[in-house]
Order: sequence, then structure tokens, then C-alpha cells
Amino acid sequence: MDQKTSFDYLVAGGGTAGCVMASRLSQAGFSVAVFEAGPENYSDQVMSPLAAPTLLGSPLEYNYLSKEQPHLANRRVPNAGGRLLSGSSGVNYANWTKCHAADYDAWATFVGDEQWSFAGLAKSFDKVDKTMCVTVGDRLYPLKDPLWNALLESGVSYNADANDGNPLGFATLSEDWKDGRRQPASQAYDLTKAQIFTGTIVKKILIDNSTKTATGIELLDGRIFEAAKEVVICCGSIKTPQLLMLSGIGPAKHLDSHGISVIEDLPVGENLHDHLSATLYFKLKHPEQGLAIGSARFSEKVPNFREGNPVDWIVTLPIPDTSPASKADGIPVDSPLVAKPRGHAEFFVSYAPIAAPAFFDYSLAGTHISTPILGLLPVSRGSITLASTDVTADPIIDPNYFDAELDREALRTGVRSVLRMMLDTTAGQSVIEEETPPPSQVSIL
Repeated sequence: MDQKTSFDYLVAGGGTAGCVMASRLSQAGFSVAVFEAGPENYSDQVMSPLAAPTLLGSPLEYNYLSKEQPHLANRRVPNAGGRLLSGSSGVNYANWTKCHAADYDAWATFVGDEQWSFAGLAKSFDKVDKTMCVTVGDRLYPLKDPLWNALLESGVSYNADANDGNPLGFATLSEDWKDGRRQPASQAYDLTKAQIFTGTIVKKILIDNSTKTATGIELLDGRIFEAAKEVVICCGSIKTPQLLMLSGIGPAKHLDSHGISVIEDLPVGENLHDHLSATLYFKLKHPEQGLAIGSARFSEKVPNFREGNPVDWIVTLPIPDTSPASKADGIPVDSPLVAKPRGHAEFFVSYAPIAAPAFFDYSLAGTHISTPILGLLPVSRGSITLASTDVTADPIIDPNYFDAELDREALRTGVRSVLRMMLDTTAGQSVIEEETPPPSQVSIL
């Protein structure tokens, strides 16, 4: 039987957004085809919470590297993205957090549509929360109370619900694990009525130059599929601009330099927003008490620890005084990036040394915990440009990390709060021996 090559909608990219789009459209009665470069994979490595750290750097991620970053001693920084059906919802840590209501409200003001405000999105939030079966961790980790006391002692306030529009303070982490299993987008959203093509790379969007309308796609293997209605591009923040530029939509001068015929001169790939995470590691004073993953006593104390992330608390913080940094960056005091209330930094405490494979390899013995610190509301702006006309080659990724002083101050705010909690409080000192950086790295103390 000949394979069908014409559909109402063609969805390029079977990641989180692609799965949602394909499900909604196909369930509404349209014919839909999804094209995903990676495999369909529901192995234990993908589905188990404890295996999530092992996905970092695996073939199920794109494992991008940025270009040399001048504000990070010219280092190339890893930038991960899921390369499987479900995209990054199949490889992330499945934390479930919402922005501050002020962020959504600022977007609504910017586009002139109250549907994008926090209140306007309430029904959509509720629908997604129920679809994904969002839960709040209730595992009784032995460090839960000591860290509660350390956070309060360090001056951070408790927040009973960080997803109600005000995430500031520390709260119990909400998660997207159900009965100890991941809920990847391809399972959470019904794709039974869509046709899925995995291991399939979209080479180019076919566009009618006279009408500037997408009519189909060309695959890397030469096959062509037609769209009766629309082509929906859901290839993520890195691959989407690459595919658009390879298809003739992008900055004319840049496309000309690669010999690509320009269909539409647009600033595709410019104004890239990305935020960076840095992790601190701490050696436990009494690892024999079974306080972290790797200790034999840990599983005795927390028999259900395999059901989600080994985390109790997530912390969201504002920069105490944004004036010096915003002045240095030329940002008006009433900008949504700095106008209070705002969450500029976030961290959580993991009862395992996650986020650093070189350190992770030898220290998963119940002796260390870690605190990934994430900058929010990035001000630095970067770009995605083509390295070549080969769709299988990574584009040039330049996030321009920490170009803005506000981004640097956000990270400093998070680091200071973590060190204060762990090392300057009576509760923290009762469980932490010292900050211990990964091999070849120097302690920040």
C-alpha cells in the first residue's frame, strides 16, 4: 500500500509543543502527521525519576554546545534539548513551576490581550495541571525539617503555594511524575489519531514564493509531504530558527552568505533569550545517617524515594536592589524585567550531586547534596545562526550569557542565599561539613 503523503497539518518536531498541537488537531478531526528526528522511547532510563540525571549527555538529547562565551572565560557551555518523541518533556527533571503573575500580566499588557494575563490563563493552567497530573512531593526526606529551619533562619519566607501567582520564598516542589513514572508529552496527550514518523529529519519547509505560504515539507531522505492547511514548526528554540533559515526565511545577508535563496527577510535567530544554571555541592557532616541517595540507610528512611525527584524545597528570590544593575544595563526602573514583585533567581536542594556528570560518577555514595541555581528573567540577548546548509549540523548557538549585569546579579543573589542557608545558619551547620566543588574547580569561598 502506498504511504499517505498529504495531510491537513504537518507538524515538524515531535517535542512537547508538537505533541500537544498534534493531539489537539487530530482529536478535532483533522489529518495530522508528526515528524520527529529522535526515537520513541519509554525505557526505564526515560521513565524513572532516578534515571533523569543519566539522560544528560545521552543520545536522547541533542547535546548542543554554545560558541565561546566571552563572559565565561571563553568557555563553550552545554545546552541540552530532548531528541526523542516528547522532546524535553522526555528528558527533563519534570519540575513543575509557574512564573510570577506579574510576568503573565506584563505579556498581556504588551500584546493588548487580557487572555494572556495570569487570571486570563487560569482555566488553561487548570486544564494542563489535570492533564499532566501535577503532584506535590510528600516523601519524608530526613533533611526536610533541617532545611526548613535553615531557610527560615537565613531569612527566606515559607510559601504555601508557589504556583498560585506568587512564587517568592520557599515552597514544596511540584512535580510531573505520576506513580513514580514520567509523563512525557506523547503519552500525556492522545496521539492515537495522528500519524507519527520517528527517526525522520525535516530538511526544508516548502514554500510557495508567490503567496509566501508553506505548502509542505521535504525530508532528509528526499520524501515530500504536502499540507492541505498548514505546516506547524515545533522544533524548539534552537532547531526552529535553523529550519526556517534553511527554508529561506531569515536575515537576507546571512542567508545570502550560505547561498540560500531568500523568500522573506526577517530577523529569525536574533534576540535569543536563555538562562544559565550553576550548581554548588556540599559534603554532609553525618552521611552515615542516610541523608542522601547512595546511602543504604536512605532507602530505609524514604521507602518511596523512587517516586520523584529527591527534593523537598524550591526557592524563588528577587534581587534585593535592582537599581545598580539596571542602571548599568540601561534598563528603566519601570521595566517588567525589574519592576517589583519579580523572581530573579531560583534554586532547589537535591539530595544527590546532580547536574555535574564528572562529579556525579564517584560521589553517589550518600555523602553529598547539591543546589542548582537558576537565573530567571534573563536580560542578555544572543542569537542562532547557521554554521552550514546541513540540517544535521548544529547551528551556531550564541546565548551571550551574562552580558548583562542584571543576569550576573541574579546568579549572585542565588549563590549568596544558598551559602547563607548552608553555612551561616545553626540548622545548616548541623548537617553540612563544607562546600566541595567538582574536580579541577575551586571553591567560591
